[in-house]
Amino acid sequence: MESKLRVALIGCGNIGADICIAIQKGTIPAEIVSLHDIDESKATLLKKTFKLDAEICNLEEAISNSDFVIECASASAVEGVIKNCIKYRKDCLIMSLSGILENYDLLQEARSNHIRIKIPSGAICGLDGVRSAMEAGLHTVILTTRKPPQALAGAPYVLENNIDLSNITEPTLLFEGNAIEAAKAFPANVNVAVALSYYGIGPKETKVRIVADPRTSQNTHEIYAEGAFGSLHTVTVNLPSPRNIKSSYLASLSAIAELRQMAEDYINYCMYCPIKRSGN
Repeated sequence: MESKLRVALIGCGNIGADICIAIQKGTIPAEIVSLHDIDESKATLLKKTFKLDAEICNLEEAISNSDFVIECASASAVEGVIKNCIKYRKDCLIMSLSGILENYDLLQEARSNHIRIKIPSGAICGLDGVRSAMEAGLHTVILTTRKPPQALAGAPYVLENNIDLSNITEPTLLFEGNAIEAAKAFPANVNVAVALSYYGIGPKETKVRIVADPRTSQNTHEIYAEGAFGSLHTVTVNLPSPRNIKSSYLASLSAIAELRQMAEDYINYCMYCPIKRSGN
């Protein structure tokens, strides 16, 4: 039987569905073997929809039964995922990046135990340039995120400040602060800020602006960075995911790209790992 990377899917919503669609195309040597969601009905629906030969189980069982773990649930799930990945020595991909800021000590513990915690590019381009520029140092990194007002509904910052998104009739700057503050204010919307912080000058120094724009149906992320290399300006205009207006389709695609790389690395390892022959 052909070897495949055995994947645990933690979170069975929009990104999980996109991953299943990609795997079923047959070009990624991976299979979903375990599912976990705090709402078990979502796991059941995903399994039924994609006819998965996967076990629905608790978090620890889902991780222990796999080769690789994909977290695409919520920031609150990140701590448990990383702890169990350390316990069972599993590499993982974290999509809910705001959870990384709250569990940075676990990230370091995973590294010290040679557990790879993959950080995706998500819904933004230009991180390769930011990472390269860091070799000589950056002194300014600004992220401006522009979304239709309804895509920001339910965010803690919106609720706490009683912002009526339906009354916004022109582009409005809702928030300005650093990446740590942005992750708390808009945890479901600013994964890109955390990714940018990770590859750049860190969350305290990365400035974030959130703009609600009723004139657009797209999610736009703009990076501006300055440093010893010069300056960098990128703009990524995202179409929303077909199933979730709050998520950019590119975020799902970044998860799929990371999965493909991990699966291909796994297969190459299986093919070329030295085999100890009898008599040697």
